[in-house]
Amino acid sequence: MKTIGIIAEYNPFHNGHAYQIAELKRKTNADFVVIAMSGDFVQRGAPAIIDKYCRAEMALLCGADLVIELPAVWAVSSAEDFAMAGVTLFDKMGCIDGICFGAESDQLPLLKSIAGVLAEEPDIYRSALSSYLKKGLAFPAARAAALSDYFKNTGMNFLISILDTPNNILAVEYLKALKRRNSAMTPILIPRAGSGYHDTTINTPTASASAIRAAVSNVAPSDDHTFHFSSADYGSQSIHSSRPHLSEIASSMPEPAFALFQKEITSGRLMDADDFSSILGYRILSCSKKELENIYDMTPEIANRIIKNRYHFSSFTQFCAQNKSRDITYTRMNRILLHLILQMTQTDVKQYKETDYIPYLRILGFRKDASALLSALKKSAKVPVISKLSSALRTLDGTANQMLKQDIFSSELYEQQKTGKTKNRFSCPECSKEIIRV
Repeated sequence: MKTIGIIAEYNPFHNGHAYQIAELKRKTNADFVVIAMSGDFVQRGAPAIIDKYCRAEMALLCGADLVIELPAVWAVSSAEDFAMAGVTLFDKMGCIDGICFGAESDQLPLLKSIAGVLAEEPDIYRSALSSYLKKGLAFPAARAAALSDYFKNTGMNFLISILDTPNNILAVEYLKALKRRNSAMTPILIPRAGSGYHDTTINTPTASASAIRAAVSNVAPSDDHTFHFSSADYGSQSIHSSRPHLSEIASSMPEPAFALFQKEITSGRLMDADDFSSILGYRILSCSKKELENIYDMTPEIANRIIKNRYHFSSFTQFCAQNKSRDITYTRMNRILLHLILQMTQTDVKQYKETDYIPYLRILGFRKDASALLSALKKSAKVPVISKLSSALRTLDGTANQMLKQDIFSSELYEQQKTGKTKNRFSCPECSKEIIRV
């Protein structure tokens, strides 16, 4: 039985994702495809446009066999921690043969060369990185410059251009995580097809998730509901596009996924960062400097900046744009503010890393014909497999229980803001939702 894993967000699920799964099965003859998927918040530091259960159902209807939730703390982490947590999750399943990822490059050996340097951190590279960070460069820029210095000495400086694109960066991080864990899982590269990651217009059937989210902001719901969609994806940039029809979005998504997405659009249930503005405003006012400095990924300089600017707060996206700087990117600032909202601390993350990232495997959904995979997972898993939340809360202790409660809090907060937006009655998603079965 061959089983391959994919680490994903599906925000939302589109034709490119369906292509990756289909191409993976074609190339490897995989019996099953398992998805490690972000929950209600995603790596760029924002709420997912639709909730995790809807996105899990999209994936299962479009080729995936099993969806497991990537814990919230790792879903909103740096690329390095996001990748390490995803790889660790598959390692702890004990039945995954390979990890598939997309990239703009089709040169797996070259990506492995870069990942090897980042995993081993030779002295030349480490010294150059430290030097560039001291000069005030943001970490991604400092790392690229340090790698350029390193590969210049090997005659392979051309490799650095590979790190100019986000999927290549994540691919390198997956490879680095596999190397650091000494994992036996095989990396499988599927070159990205169609539009680029940051493309904001729908011009091909394989439009990016960014383009779909941008297009949704220009589509009016068909009933009396209205919704707001901010420019959180793009920082201070303005998005200019002609007003698309729903059919343009439909052309970019598999039919089962679009059917679910359309229901969310017409009901006004789409979410964005500014839906959490009031909570962020409260947290900024209520936290002391000491409390701010203990927020995950916070620095004393950023904490001082937040305190200095807190009386100029008007929205999540406005405050993020105001507080980003040369050495703190917009995306990292997004994540820091989201960590503040979700009460994720440096202390928590240190403890989670010390206990090896993934203390449980929480199933969000599966295909009914994947019973052989579920049976294999029960036998091979190195950590508890959660299918019933109430039982897990009683049996898990210590760090695992703490992390699970943080996942539950994140999901409940997301649902609370969504119901406040739609004026529906609040229903705890973790109490009312069952595992998706298709």
